[in-house]
Amino acid sequence: MSGMQLEILSPEGVSYKGEVSSIVFPTASGVIVVLPGHVNLVTKLKDGEIIIESAQGQKKITVSGGFAEILANRVSVVTEFAVPSDEANEYKIELAKKQAEEMKKKRKDFVDSAIMESELKRSVSELRSNMGVKRKKI
Repeated sequence: MSGMQLEILSPEGVSYKGEVSSIVFPTASGVIVVLPGHVNLVTKLKDGEIIIESAQGQKKITVSGGFAEILANRVSVVTEFAVPSDEANEYKIELAKKQAEEMKKKRKDFVDSAIMESELKRSVSELRSNMGVKRKKI
């Protein structure tokens, strides 16, 4: 057997697709090495790196959780996060910036709505207090 077909999918799309000679997975029960002819298996992945050996050399992909299915020399990985390890730090920085901007926007929206709610409560209180005051007729 010459190799296996590997496909790694995440919400961002296909992170890797191609023929490989071996794969190292970080699973919930330990690290496993998958070679051509491996027994059929479905396993839960934990956060870590998948190490891929192919004709093009070694490639490492950082993953966050997910599952791997090995079936007749076809390996499918579905994960929440998958990015080449050398790009992982850049990806995390960009993700952190994006999350910070979203939080800043939500915070601004929250502050604006809190101010409006406070003003509304003040106005309602003033209105109620004025309704209880009887005015003298002149």
